[in-house]
Amino acid sequence: MDGDFDDSDQLIANPNEIAAGLAAASKPPPSLPTRLTMAMIDQNFTNFSLSLTLLFVLAMAVRQDLTEQRISNVLTLLGFATALAFQAISGGTSGFLNALAGAGVGMACLLPLYFGKGMGAGDVKLMGAAGAFLGPSGAIVAALLSLASGALLGLVVLIWRAVELKAATAPATGTVDGSIVAQLRKQRFPYAAAIAIGVGATMWWSGMLEVLIP
Repeated sequence: MDGDFDDSDQLIANPNEIAAGLAAASKPPPSLPTRLTMAMIDQNFTNFSLSLTLLFVLAMAVRQDLTEQRISNVLTLLGFATALAFQAISGGTSGFLNALAGAGVGMACLLPLYFGKGMGAGDVKLMGAAGAFLGPSGAIVAALLSLASGALLGLVVLIWRAVELKAATAPATGTVDGSIVAQLRKQRFPYAAAIAIGVGATMWWSGMLEVLIP
């Protein structure tokens, strides 16, 4: 009769759709080794990005300190913000808080030298930005190594500049007069180099540099 239709036409599914559904249902979930491998790849990418970004920030800070005798707030702020973002993405709230704690510890370790006129505010901010990448424990190690590196480099630079000044002002007498001492006291030491050494050594010690080696 006109207008009649067979209900079986609507009930019978396409054989291809049935086969696809059965294949999807029978497909086993990724095995544990596969899931761990995928997680490791993601974690390695995060570690690679963290390490490379931190090295870039350190290199730029050293360059600025050597050429301009200052470290820009833009550089340290961008480094700090990048560390917070990466840590939050990889570790969630705990990673974000860990980065904040690392920044606070790093700055706190160098604040006494800043108040004692031993370094500039940019150096303290740089250590804070590095601490956000390293976390609290890494920030402590990096700060201690930076202080040790700063003492050694400062002594080397002081001796080198004293020899230069003595050769320029008193080549004949071979003595260091008061004017040379006064000039040495005014010399500014680029502490970003010491911080870069301390942070770099901490990165090597903690294995952060391994992801950069193919």
